[in-house]
Parts: sequence; structure tokens; C-alpha cells
Amino acid sequence: MAKKLSLRRSEFVWQYNNPFFQRLYPVFIPLLLFLPFSMASAKTILCPGNEKVDQLIDNAIAVNGDGKSKEALSLLQQANDLAKAAGCEKGELNTLKNIMLVYSHMYDYKKALEISNKVKDLAIHQKNYIILSTLYSTRAVLYESLGLYDESLGEYEASLKYAKMIAEADRRHYEISFVYYNLAPYYQGRSDKKVLYYLEKCREEVLKISDNSKDISFKKKVDMLVSVNMNLGIHFRDSRNKTRDVKQSEFYFMEALKQLNLVNGEISLTTKIDLYQALQEFYQMKKEYGKAIEYGETMLALEKSNSMPYNRRVGYMVLAKSYLGIGDHLTSQKYLDLFSKLNDSINSEEKKAVEVPVKKMISETKINGEKKIMRIAVISFVTLVLITGGMLIYRRRSNKIIHKKYEDLMTRINHEKQQVEVKNNEVKTPSIAITDETLKALLFKLEKFEASKKYLRKDLSLTWMASSLGTNTKYLSEVIKNYKNHNFTSYINELRINYIISMLCENPVYREYKIASLAEECGYATPRVFVNAFKQKTGFTPSYFVEQLKASA
Repeated sequence: MAKKLSLRRSEFVWQYNNPFFQRLYPVFIPLLLFLPFSMASAKTILCPGNEKVDQLIDNAIAVNGDGKSKEALSLLQQANDLAKAAGCEKGELNTLKNIMLVYSHMYDYKKALEISNKVKDLAIHQKNYIILSTLYSTRAVLYESLGLYDESLGEYEASLKYAKMIAEADRRHYEISFVYYNLAPYYQGRSDKKVLYYLEKCREEVLKISDNSKDISFKKKVDMLVSVNMNLGIHFRDSRNKTRDVKQSEFYFMEALKQLNLVNGEISLTTKIDLYQALQEFYQMKKEYGKAIEYGETMLALEKSNSMPYNRRVGYMVLAKSYLGIGDHLTSQKYLDLFSKLNDSINSEEKKAVEVPVKKMISETKINGEKKIMRIAVISFVTLVLITGGMLIYRRRSNKIIHKKYEDLMTRINHEKQQVEVKNNEVKTPSIAITDETLKALLFKLEKFEASKKYLRKDLSLTWMASSLGTNTKYLSEVIKNYKNHNFTSYINELRINYIISMLCENPVYREYKIASLAEECGYATPRVFVNAFKQKTGFTPSYFVEQLKASA
């Protein structure tokens, strides 16, 4: 599923090799992997008379493709300086957009947002509403990646406003459809109704685009239509969706497949791979193993030429289950072995991606520590002087509240390290009859469950846990309620959040993990659910907690 992040002179595309998006896949295949900033055809010279700008951008594209982000940034900065000196706003806009892209690729979301402000000013001056609409959608994703969901929603609203200002009708429908599409995963886990509403609004806008449009190619229209139908299929398939409807799910999947066949030789290969994988999972869920195997094998054949290891990993596991479903244990084991090997490889690479910058950061901190402290002190002082009285009071109050929560949390953590508290000594009267022997046995099993950290399983459910502990769901719920002072969900949330807090406090490496990785580490399917659970328990976001730990280290 890892689609390469690319820089292009004619368009700016943010494609999602970001694990944040990869882990949303079981519910959505987000179109933020495809956010076009259309400028001109590939042959268009951005700055006539100064072709050096184009050459530098092309070179940046090449080195960035080799993973040399710093070299790409240096070349783009040179191109930007040349374009600015020549008064070439198109060149300046293009280079700044690509600089923002590189920082996004490096997961430096704050820097990407900083650059985006300059992009915004240039786009407003040029009255380029297409760029502005897509820019604000990109900013929305950056804010969401930082856990700033209210700010993210505001950016989506601005994106929609500019999309509606686009003069060309087909282009307007296309850009509006993008905003609606990307609002759907924003509401994932918040409101199933809004998810469905925005997916349907997206589909409605795409269908308004003329098949013979001069602005939007038929291929692009169909690609979008396939994607939105596919995600509607995923939405109705999702077991967590209260309005789950398997027939509706299959209807939309078949619509996507029908559209795919209209332009089979032209449509994006990644879209094909995503659709075949979604179909593979759908039919495996329906226990129609023959179809699941057919679509899974087709997906793997396509994936060979496009190297999407996250898709391949899911494909291996679903094929292992499907072959097991038809009784072919030998082939099932083959795919299970392939899954295990690839999964270990992916985990290893993700770990390296975290460890390298950590080591580098430690080295740079030793060399530049004093300079950074002085610079931060000066910046902080100047910032405080410039802030207005009203804002200062507001921020002080807000920071005191958050910091007090942080200090209270740290006090509790330190206290728990020094003293083991004896719990569950109170005699409680359960609302259903449970013998003392059964109660003691179940409490003992709960202690073992907590010690084994099985609460980190992503597929954990009350039914699974009751079965694992050799009891029934009624007894288990009653004991958790009376002896853990929680319902099942809040009990598991507390165990998971306490675990990740402990790891962050005790192991500095965890402080360099992305929020998506921390979420996966403690058993959450999506970063958003993790952030919400963390904030509900502590009063602040995981990002703030990590910043405070780093500051106090």
C-alpha cells in the first residue's frame, strides 16, 4: 500500500506512504494519496528565460526519488531563489509547494505548515482557486496528523469555499468531490452518518463531470468514481458501522468494478490494486473463498510491478485464511509464512526509520544543545513581548490547566512506581450471582491477563476475552464493573494508555515514534481513536505529553 511520494513540475501530489493513512485502510482508502495541484502541462516552462529553475526542480525530483530529501530541499531552495529574483511567481509557487511536499514526506508537519503559509499567499495573489482548494485540504491533513482536529476541520471548510469559486464547471465539480472525499475519513469513528453523507456527496459531484470534459480527463473521472464506490463498499462492509449492509456493500463494489472495466488499460494501477484487495477482503468476509482467492491472486500479480508491501501483507494474510477456508492447508501455510516474513521485514524497516533519526537527534543535541537553548530562550522572550495582554492571560490559564494535569499524571506515575497499591479489597455486591470460588478465579485470571499484556491485541473484544478467560461475557462484565470500576471499553482503554505512558516514560526511543506508531503499539486500529482515549484519560494529547517528557529529560 505504500505509494511513492513524488515531486512533479506540472502538479503537486501527496501520495500516502504515510503509516497514518496505511492504518486507516481497513475502513477507508483515502484519496489524500492523490491531491493534484495542476499548474501546466509537463512541457510548460515555468520561468521563460530562466530554464535553470525547471532544471533544478527536475534534479530535485530525481534525488528525492532516491531518498535524498536534504539534497532535494537544497535544490528546490536554489530554484525558489532564482524564481524569486526573476519575479517569476509561477516558479516560486511551484518550488514552495514541492518544498512543503518534502517536509510532509519527512513527517515534519509543522515545517510543512509553515511553508504552506507562503504558498497560500502566492496562490491568493494569483487568484488560483484550484491550488488554494487543494492547499487547504493538504493543510487539513497536516493538522490532523498533529492531532489538531478542530483546526483540520476549519481547513477543509476553507478548501470547500475555494473549490466552489473555481470558474470551470467540470474542474469545480472535481475539486469539490475531493474535499467531500477527504472529509469522509475525517469523520471516521465520529459519525457514520457524516461519513456516508460525504462519500455520497463526493459521488454526486463526480457524476456531474462531463465524459468529454476539456478540463478533467475521462480517466481521472473514472478513477475518482472507482475510488468513491470502493470506499462506499468498504463503509457498508465495516462491522463497526451501525448501518452495515452487506448487499449495499456488494452493490458499490460491483459499481466500482464496472467503472474499472470501462478504462481498464488506463486507470491508475494503485487504484486497481486497492479495489482488488477490497474485493478480496469482502468475499473472504462472506466466506466465498473462491472469489476471495481469485481477487487476491490478481492483486498480488499487479502488485509485483508496483511494489506496495502493505497491500501485499494484507493480501498474504487474507489468502492464508481463504485457502484454509477451502481446506487447502498447504497453500494456506505458504501464504502465512510469506505474511510472517514480510510482516517482520516491514516492522524492522519501520523500527529503523525511527532509530536513525533518534541517534542523529542525540548526536546533534550534544553538539548544538547550548545554541538551541539560547535560541529558544530568545525566541520565547520575543514571543512573550509581542503577545497581547488578553491572549497572554488566555494562554497562561490554558497552559496552567494542561500543565497541572501533566504534573498530576507524573505524580501518579511516580507514586505507582514506588508503591504497589492493593486493590479489590472492598467487599462489593454484584448484581448477578457469582460464587466466591468463581469470583476469586476470575480476578486471578484478570491479573494474569493484565500481566501478559494481551490487552494490546487489535482484535480484542469482550466475547474473545471471556472465552480466553474461560468464563461468559455477563460474569466478566460484572467483575470488571465492580472490581475494576470500569465498563469493558474504559477498562481496556485504561490498560492501554497506562502501558503507553509507561513506555514513553521509561524508554526515550518511544518518544520519537509517530502518533500512528504509538497507536498501533498499544492496540488501537487508528491514531484518532488512540488520541481521543489518551486525551480522555490524561486531559491532553500524546504529542503534548511527549513534548513535556523531552523537555524534562
